[in-house]
Amino acid sequence: MEEYRISKSREEIIKIVKGKLESESTLSLWQKDPMTGERSFKGEAKFSSIDIAEGIFSVSIDEKIKAKFNPALDTYFLLQVQDFAFKTKTSISYKKSHENLSFQIPHDMRLKELRTHPRHYCPPEEKRIIRAKFENKNNEEAHVDVACPIYNISRGGICIIVSKETLSNIQINKEIELEGLGFFENLSNKMNAVVKNARAYAKKGLRNDEFYALGLEFKA
Repeated sequence: MEEYRISKSREEIIKIVKGKLESESTLSLWQKDPMTGERSFKGEAKFSSIDIAEGIFSVSIDEKIKAKFNPALDTYFLLQVQDFAFKTKTSISYKKSHENLSFQIPHDMRLKELRTHPRHYCPPEEKRIIRAKFENKNNEEAHVDVACPIYNISRGGICIIVSKETLSNIQINKEIELEGLGFFENLSNKMNAVVKNARAYAKKGLRNDEFYALGLEFKA
């Protein structure tokens, strides 16, 4: 089964959008009717430009197709290599008279996981707990030190469960010190890892915003 993650890292999203758009010859885009959910617009476009400072990118599209485009609706994009899809809104500077369509670089993105090492999932009954230590994002105290259940682990990284409160103190792309990994083959008991992403941890009996799965990549 293919696995996906939601990225909210601005740096990662901009890098991926720029690289993907510039490498694709054709982009598929469509819109949905908010009442029926059916597609109200569909067309092919070509990447035109990207302005990272302004947070927008532009595409060129046939004028006949463009006439059916609704700038008030979300627009969905799918690239030819179907490991990359996202939705976004038109740029606030959008004008019907413009030759190209301009869109906001998305704030989050659904990405296919590409893994070098297989992952081992830790059922809750195993009670695999590690300690995570990191600098407080708000600098209210020197460090935060918490015990976290392991969701899954591989030779390349680990996913741990953290509370909403803990997540609020964590910065993407910052290092975290981990202790308690000696049980896993080829890993030291203490290791450092870099925060890569976070997504809501869905489990029966829990609200979607109570706990989060935090993705970490081990440092070599």
